[in-house]
Amino acid sequence: MAEFIQNDWRKADLTDGERAMLEYSEKLTLTPAMMEESDVQALRDAGWDDRDVLDIATACAYFNFRVRIVDGLGLEVSDTTAERATEAREHAKELAAEKGVKLPGDIWGVGEQAKASKPKV
Repeated sequence: MAEFIQNDWRKADLTDGERAMLEYSEKLTLTPAMMEESDVQALRDAGWDDRDVLDIATACAYFNFRVRIVDGLGLEVSDTTAERATEAREHAKELAAEKGVKLPGDIWGVGEQAKASKPKV
C-alpha cells in the first residue's frame, strides 16, 4: 500500500481522512504560499481535530525541512534518490496539470543534474 500511495495516492483505497491529509500535505509541499484556512477546515471536516492538524502540518514541514537542508548543503544523494526525485517531480507536474495547475519548471536544473550523475555505460 505504501508504494502505491507513494506513486499515486489518488488511486489508492483511502479513507476520507487519509485523502484529506494527503491533499493538504501535497499542497503544503508544492504551493505553501497558497495555503488558506479552508485547507485546515477540509481536514477538520474529514474528522481530524486541531491537534491532528498540527501533527500533520509538523510532519509535512519536517520532511520538507530535511530535504531542503540536504539540498541547501549540496550533500550528495544516491543516483537512485536523484532519479526518484526527478520521477516524483514529473509525476507531480502531471497530477497538477490534471487539476489545471501549472507547476514551475525545473529552474535549477535538478533533472539535468540527475541525468549527469548517471554513470556512462
